[in-house]
Amino acid sequence: MRAFSNLQHSRRSLRRKLFGSMLLLAAILMCFLASGLFLSGRFSSTKKETAQALALQMEVFERDISSYWEKTAVLGIHLSQEMTGLLEDYLTDHNIPFEGLTDSPDHIAGLQETVIGPLCQSLRQSDCSGAFVFFNATVNSHIEYAEQSRSGLYIQKSGNAIADDGLLLYRGLADAGKDYGIIPHRKWRLEFQSSLFPNYEELVSHAALPLETSYRITDLFTLPGTSEQAVLMTVPLIGEDGTVYGFCGFEVSQRYFKLHHEQPTNLSRMVCLLTTGGNGILDAEAGLSCGVFNGYYFAPKGKLTAKDLGGGLTLFSGGSSSYIGVSKEVFISYREPAITAAVLIPKEDYDRALIKSGMQTVLLVLLLLFVTIVCCFYFSRRFISPILKSLANIKSENRNGELSYIAEIDDLFAFLAEQDREHERTLALLTQEKQDAQSEKERLQDAFDRALEKYESAQAEISRLAYDRKQEVDPADYQQFLHGIETLTPTEHRIFAYYLSGKSVKEILSVAAIKESTLRYHNKNIYSKLGVNSLKQLLRYAALMQQDDKGKTS
Repeated sequence: MRAFSNLQHSRRSLRRKLFGSMLLLAAILMCFLASGLFLSGRFSSTKKETAQALALQMEVFERDISSYWEKTAVLGIHLSQEMTGLLEDYLTDHNIPFEGLTDSPDHIAGLQETVIGPLCQSLRQSDCSGAFVFFNATVNSHIEYAEQSRSGLYIQKSGNAIADDGLLLYRGLADAGKDYGIIPHRKWRLEFQSSLFPNYEELVSHAALPLETSYRITDLFTLPGTSEQAVLMTVPLIGEDGTVYGFCGFEVSQRYFKLHHEQPTNLSRMVCLLTTGGNGILDAEAGLSCGVFNGYYFAPKGKLTAKDLGGGLTLFSGGSSSYIGVSKEVFISYREPAITAAVLIPKEDYDRALIKSGMQTVLLVLLLLFVTIVCCFYFSRRFISPILKSLANIKSENRNGELSYIAEIDDLFAFLAEQDREHERTLALLTQEKQDAQSEKERLQDAFDRALEKYESAQAEISRLAYDRKQEVDPADYQQFLHGIETLTPTEHRIFAYYLSGKSVKEILSVAAIKESTLRYHNKNIYSKLGVNSLKQLLRYAALMQQDDKGKTS
């Protein structure tokens, strides 16, 4: 039963070892496969994929806005040059100085009628929501706040569509736009108020030639009397003598920017911002925003605090909303501080993608693990069954049964069969040798018994001869010998012992390391104390002494 239990344990161990080896091999192959996918870039995390997608979208958005504002700046510079030329031509034709425009309604009306056509044409040629030009002059310098009043024109596109040709007059003489089919805006005013014009003081301080370095983009502001937010591309009107006549430029409203810069992307609910930023803060309400092409987006509110998440991603959080994205400073004018472009997605979208990716990874790992275990179990059973069957044959000692069709197992059976035959031959040989050894033992026992009988007879004879010899020894001399032994010195006693052990004179000289004369001296003393005349008589008495001691012991 113990042998059967050991066999069963060996069978389970063999199966487990094969299963474990196959599982290890499968794990190694999976690791190599995962490494290959990782090195080839086919196996990347959601964080990395999101960072790559946002970085790519940032490149698209940056090229888009850079190209847009560069084109708008070029149009603004051309508009400034054209408006300056028309102004100077008007002043020359009417032989008046620039200061003569102030408090001259007729000249201001004439000048607006001169520039309104080219201004409308420039607006239609641009991808902007409005165009304006105002001069450092006013119709009436005697009214209250006249120093902040500026005469000019401000025209807007009437519809939300980019291709809409309808125009509205937001600032300027209403009569000047009648010939061009321009109707007054519902919040129309005659003149500009410089106090309401964004960044006016900064614009005045930077008004200088060349125009390529003096154009500016204002902060996002709300158009007076409306809820519409916009930024202005402004270019100064500067004469050849350096006189600043005023400013012109284009309006880009939030609504127009959103329509014009919709981004083609696979990211849902993506937000692109063009705003001010710095010190880890992104002011979402101080700039323009756009979203997905033909889609919707949730524009961030308030100021967002940036936190680096690593891997090229940043967490922007503020208020009740959080976003994941990337940001970058971009150059669209000579204005300081720099404009920040940001591409964002809601954090819940990112978290959802993380959860989805995690679940997909877990499911993939579980699927691969399940397939691996099933394959290992199947193949281990498939290949272990013949081995187990062969082991059962070995256990039943049926080694001449059917073949297992496994070369190694069949070779093992052939080897075991040969070993059995060799074992039988060896067993027969050992049996014969055992019988021969038993016979030899019996013969030796008989010889031993005969030798023992001879030994006992010899011992009896020796005892008899010793007794006879003792009868020949004088008892008084023998007693003197025995008493004399006790009087020997340690050196004499040691030499006496050498003689008793059967050593010769040469051996005693060598062992005791003494001279022959010294030995003779000791011999003389020993003989005198023991009452003997020769070494032969000494040895005879010593033999009798030993015989007596042996008899006492027995």
